[in-house]
Amino acid sequence: MPLFEHVRNAIPSTARESGIVFAGDVLAKFLTFLITLLLLKLVTPAEYALYGVFITVLATVNQFTDSGLHASFIRFFALYEKTDKHRAWAHLRFAWRVKIIAIVGTGILLFCTAPILAVHVFRMPALAFPFRLLSVGVVGSGIFEFSQAVFQARQEFARLTALRVMESFGKIGVIVAGILGGMFSLNLVYSAYVTVPFVVGLAGAVSIRKEPDFASYGWKEIGREVVTFGRWMMLTSFSTMFLMRIDMFMLPPLLSNQPDEIGHYAAAVRLCTPLIVLTGSVSTVFFPKAMALRCLDDMRHYVRRTLQVTLPLIGLSMIYGAVIVLMIPSMFPNYTPSIPLFSILFIGYAWTIFGNPLTTLVLSIGRASAAAMISFVQLCLTVFSHYLFIRWLGALGAALSTVLIWSIAGTVSLLYLYRHRHEIENITIPGK
Repeated sequence: MPLFEHVRNAIPSTARESGIVFAGDVLAKFLTFLITLLLLKLVTPAEYALYGVFITVLATVNQFTDSGLHASFIRFFALYEKTDKHRAWAHLRFAWRVKIIAIVGTGILLFCTAPILAVHVFRMPALAFPFRLLSVGVVGSGIFEFSQAVFQARQEFARLTALRVMESFGKIGVIVAGILGGMFSLNLVYSAYVTVPFVVGLAGAVSIRKEPDFASYGWKEIGREVVTFGRWMMLTSFSTMFLMRIDMFMLPPLLSNQPDEIGHYAAAVRLCTPLIVLTGSVSTVFFPKAMALRCLDDMRHYVRRTLQVTLPLIGLSMIYGAVIVLMIPSMFPNYTPSIPLFSILFIGYAWTIFGNPLTTLVLSIGRASAAAMISFVQLCLTVFSHYLFIRWLGALGAALSTVLIWSIAGTVSLLYLYRHRHEIENITIPGK
């Protein structure tokens, strides 16, 4: 035990926390990744296109009910937790109430527009019922996502990790049970993605450790603070929401007569899941730390710590990429055309592992408006670029356009941060 404690204490706390989140995300996403592999074996590329669009809309709905609320809540909770717990918990209560309104309103809107989305937007009538199903599940997924945000803000990474693992285990469990029982269908998959987050989300909400009652702040005071910061986070959130999924929104209408090609692209995106996991794990750990920075020396230390984590992860990702390229032709021959798409997207996601924790610092220096404008311009350029590239090169064009715009936007963000880095000294804590 003394040796264990000595080794444990020798590891930087950030590395330990990253390890917890990373290990949990690896397990959680490995279980989710098994769903991808199962579907590659069980469904055709055209059917996989339906699944890919459903997953895209699911993620978009979750982001829509966030609309920057989670980032704003984490920002102020991390800022005030050590200096004014009353105000920190006032932000939690305010965010929870807004979240409830958002998920209920979004669910009603999605239920009413499901046939329009399926038939006229995506030109996939078979998705009308799954979208209706999703309108009910938005409540559960919203609670699940907010529970994660609370654990992240409080840096309770073990609880956060447990929640993610439970959700992934539940989804793969339902699907495997359906396969073994001879009841497998895409509707079963859709149902798993809708019902399991609801159950796990409720468990997460109940398990949030309560603090003693604190003096309350007026909701107008808290709301004014959230709006001042959150309006830019909302624009950033919406821009990022569509930016990360605009390819799957644009491919179906532009390639409506080529469902197999859409399926190949959707498969390539899903095969990049481990890289998305790495990016999410690093961002989960470093975001609240970035929001708590106070001076330039802290920022320099933060940059060094991110590089100590991200560079080895990129090296690990290279091994995974090579394995996938070699594995697809033998194990999933119907998806061999996904290889070039996967290879190109791989570069973009590897870039986000390195860039995301650093570009987050734009928020730390109080430049949320700049981050929002960069994201918005990036979205506009992506739509224009996707339209040209997809019409010219099909799904391959979407992959090339994605990596090109991501690289440009990331570089601009880093240059902007370097120019304004000294503004971190102007961040003040109320009451100090």
